[in-house]
Amino acid sequence: MKLGIISDTHDNAANLLKAIKLFNEQKVELVIHCGDWVSPFMPDFCQELNCKIISIFGNNENDTYRFLARAKERAWNIDFQKETVELNLDGKKIIAYHGESPQLLQALISCNKYDAVFSGHNHLAGIKTYNKTTHVNPGSICGIRESKLDDAITVAIYDTKTNKAEILNLA
Repeated sequence: MKLGIISDTHDNAANLLKAIKLFNEQKVELVIHCGDWVSPFMPDFCQELNCKIISIFGNNENDTYRFLARAKERAWNIDFQKETVELNLDGKKIIAYHGESPQLLQALISCNKYDAVFSGHNHLAGIKTYNKTTHVNPGSICGIRESKLDDAITVAIYDTKTNKAEILNLA
């Protein structure tokens, strides 16, 4: 199964639309959003996505009630979870966590319980394997890194069959 991984949209609708176009072109079957949509109107821009989204909340969604109310009212194809979501897809055990606690993130990566750990938060795209666990940080599509404008507008694609991921730049 091909998964799209996205994080830290931070109200950048134009780049979210670019990510959706890419995910559709890549024929991803599920998108995992690792948090920080920021405003409850952002998922409205996902109507053209050809698959479901499973999303966790990051440290910038202060109005989770409005996210959940709008999701119900507008029948978004999004399953919102609180801080983490565990999935078992094609025999791969996966967890997504926003990543605001480095200690918790490192514990999830090093516990050897998961084939893949997806996180965001720091806007730094990267893929690294620790023992049997692949850690994927898709980076950010908001265009801001370390309080500076940045051309690195990235998402990731993960294949459950191979346990491999790649970072794709949308800029």
